[in-house]
Amino acid sequence: MRNNTDKTYAATTIFADGWVDEPNGRGTIGILWACFFTIFVATYTVLHLNLPARNESRIRVLIRKTKWMTIAVVVPEVLTASAFAQYTAARDSMATMVALGHDKWTMRHAFFLNMGGVWLRPRDSDPFPINATQLLYLVKGKHIDLPSLTEEEIWDRSKADSFAKTFACFQIGWLVLQCLGRAVQKLPIPQRITPLEIGTIGFAIPSVATFLLWFSKPKDIDVPSFLDATESTTELIQRICPQRSSWRETPLDFISTINSPSFTSELILKTPNWPSRKSFLGPSTRIRNDVFGLKYRILDQVFVGAIWIGYAGVHLLAWSFDFPTRVEQILWQVACLTMAGSMVVFWTFSNRRFYQLVAYVWPWKRLELEKVVAERQRVSTIQIMLGAFVFLAYLSARLCLIVQVFITLRKMPLGVFETVNWVASGSATIPEASILLSIVLGIFQVS
Repeated sequence: MRNNTDKTYAATTIFADGWVDEPNGRGTIGILWACFFTIFVATYTVLHLNLPARNESRIRVLIRKTKWMTIAVVVPEVLTASAFAQYTAARDSMATMVALGHDKWTMRHAFFLNMGGVWLRPRDSDPFPINATQLLYLVKGKHIDLPSLTEEEIWDRSKADSFAKTFACFQIGWLVLQCLGRAVQKLPIPQRITPLEIGTIGFAIPSVATFLLWFSKPKDIDVPSFLDATESTTELIQRICPQRSSWRETPLDFISTINSPSFTSELILKTPNWPSRKSFLGPSTRIRNDVFGLKYRILDQVFVGAIWIGYAGVHLLAWSFDFPTRVEQILWQVACLTMAGSMVVFWTFSNRRFYQLVAYVWPWKRLELEKVVAERQRVSTIQIMLGAFVFLAYLSARLCLIVQVFITLRKMPLGVFETVNWVASGSATIPEASILLSIVLGIFQVS
């Protein structure tokens, strides 16, 4: 019965079985190369990690980079969320510094502070990293002077390659133009794009967003700058906050913590039996990459929600594609809906504005909702189970799509391997548009 269904399902589509060479058109290797190269270049150039700990081994640094590259490929919206949190923190810091009269304080300064680029070195005490909030407090209270680092000096230490970023954006744009050209071309066979290309375009959405959010952040700086203080750590704390007797991450915890809240701290600190709980509670030797802020504007939250849901929604473009079997098509559809639904659920119930909106619509629920918002630190067993279920549903759907984009290449419609005719159907302007795009991006990078 299943074989008959598959035959009926594929009766109107001519498939090419197995590997397809490309002497006379597009082949399997060309599709794989274009998508893999786009993903690799975008991931390599978009990643701007914080400074490593002092004297940290190159192996650990490499492992951390590999971990975040894997995250960027498998769940790119997580990297976008991290970049967005760092961007909002840097933006607020810059606005506060400028309001205090420090007009030369820029986004690059704020990013540099929040990535562990400046360490406070008290007299006769071990140095420790500080973030922009702590520096702002110390400068505002006239406990230390503002560092004399210029924007040019910070950027000179950065290893960000403008040409590589421009090339990555051009590669993403070219892939999108290729798919658009195939979509508008009047071929006799309905499907002209593979699920792998759809997945790559989906990957490009959070990648471009992350690139823009981290545009002013330095890249691959290994050695921090030191800000010397004339007092020891004990003297500094006693003068600023005499009632302070202990600290967890750094001696300036009473101003702000540098590694919490973060995705890791929320998991570890709310799980009493976590194996590395004790080591995590010790002094911090670097600023983690997954730290997120607590103050977001409504447009900020809408932006993140749009990126997350848009990334999941792009996969719905392959809803009516001809898959090798009907079962694979249904699995793709279910996985797309599950991934998009998980993003909606997660964004909605983790969004403070959502509770405020509900309180506005149902005023009699206001006190109850305000209590919920105020007690967000308390996580019940039901919330943990619900969150785990949503996460597992999303992860299962994501892995299903990753597997399908590759196994469907074994049997693709012939239209997939047709070469785009750039002068047909009014599409002669597409090559010119891609050249113009690369020039604009190059000017944007140089500036």
